[in-house]
Amino acid sequence: MKRRILVAAIASASAMPAMAQIPDGLQIYGRVNVTAERITVDNSSNTAVQPNQSNYEFVDNSSRIGFRYNKELVPGTKAIFQIESRVNLTDGGSTFSSRDSFAGFQGDSYGTIRLGRTIGPVYYATYDYISMHNHDTGTSSDALLAGTVVGNQGFMNNTLWYTSPKFGGFTIDFAFSLLGEQRLAESEDQPRHIGLVGSYDAGPLHLALSYANTKNDIDLDPGAGISPSDATAITFGGAYDFKFMVLGALWEMAERDTFGAKVESDYWRIAAMFPFGQHELHVNFGWVDADGDAGAKQWTLGYNYNITKQTKVYAFYTTVDNDPNGTFVMGGSTTTIRSVAGAQYSSIAIGVRHNF
Repeated sequence: MKRRILVAAIASASAMPAMAQIPDGLQIYGRVNVTAERITVDNSSNTAVQPNQSNYEFVDNSSRIGFRYNKELVPGTKAIFQIESRVNLTDGGSTFSSRDSFAGFQGDSYGTIRLGRTIGPVYYATYDYISMHNHDTGTSSDALLAGTVVGNQGFMNNTLWYTSPKFGGFTIDFAFSLLGEQRLAESEDQPRHIGLVGSYDAGPLHLALSYANTKNDIDLDPGAGISPSDATAITFGGAYDFKFMVLGALWEMAERDTFGAKVESDYWRIAAMFPFGQHELHVNFGWVDADGDAGAKQWTLGYNYNITKQTKVYAFYTTVDNDPNGTFVMGGSTTTIRSVAGAQYSSIAIGVRHNF
């Protein structure tokens, strides 16, 4: 009797409806990435806001989970969507569709059209492309890029993003984001972001030239009588794989006009990876020169050991050293770091990352 019941249960499970199966064309992917770190703050003159201290922390390096789908509608045209969510392994926090999430179409002849939420093509083609040691995440992520590159918000809502087909190695990306319905005043334009990128890829070479402009971003208080803001960044960057070394670099020229004052800056970054066997050595240096002695320097030394293509263990040392009026903040930590002019931040870390 028990044997017959078991056989019937197995047969019933095998006959479960198709809705319980993963549809063709759907991909589940993600990354888990955590470090144990000793984070130090030095030379903070305003100790009431940011005391000089060293803390031990566990830092989640932008762990994520996502779902991608594509299905051919007619020959040469696919329907696509992606839903990607931030997952925080150290405190249990997560927000559904908080990262790149969109729906759209992909065509062989006309390119790709996406509608939804994204950090934008300007960031991906330049800054993210050369951040090789830890996916531009955590405390060693790029702290010096101009905020207008990502709409002064990071991932931007209400975005139309178009990517052209490749023309002999050349690709054009255009993004337009409505950053919110709130206006600084009835007479001012609705907050918005525009990003334009021209990229060239040929074998080991990647080059990109980008333009980003953000107007009236909604982090300003509309009730405080603040003047409208206008921020622009032009960036040229790329990378070349020499086999024994991957070398990347960028140059950003940025300008932000707000509160009735204009601030200009130049930002340079160089990154190098030296692979040998399952090992990688990384060197990464950035320097921003801003008006009013408000610049900073950032550098990182890292080592990765790739157990497999999906899994690695790694270690790094990173630091952000502000000029007397610089207010750049090292990313990653949620408990230790506050923005204080002239402060210096550093971290020594060991971690593990797994992609799936």
